[in-house]
Amino acid sequence: MSKMPKKAKERLEAPVKDTVKDILNEFGWFWFMPPSNMYGKTGISDVIAFKTGMFMALEAKKNHTVTPNQRGFLNSVRAEKGFGFVVNEKRTDHLRAFLGALDRSIKAKIKGENPTPEDGAMMLNAIKELTAEL
Repeated sequence: MSKMPKKAKERLEAPVKDTVKDILNEFGWFWFMPPSNMYGKTGISDVIAFKTGMFMALEAKKNHTVTPNQRGFLNSVRAEKGFGFVVNEKRTDHLRAFLGALDRSIKAKIKGENPTPEDGAMMLNAIKELTAEL
């Protein structure tokens, strides 16, 4: 199997990254994309996002798997109680569902209410999908 040049991978992943950025904006997350060059941390995710004390690392993919360095970075984020997700074009709906349920749950807690079981289930299902290997 031949390796795809880095620039070609970036072009394939661009629509996924654009959708991820749109979803994060929709839910009011602060995000940035670390530069992928020889001066950056190897394996760092494509998008880093923060909101109300929560940290999220998102690795955008098209048709290939995460590298061992990317997997290690995501596992490090998860070990520190952050969200480390792999998103492809089939998983963007799971990301949107997770962030929507998370927002509703936070708003319920602020009001002194319990989050709904449906939102809890939605978040758990989304986490399962977004943390599965490609």
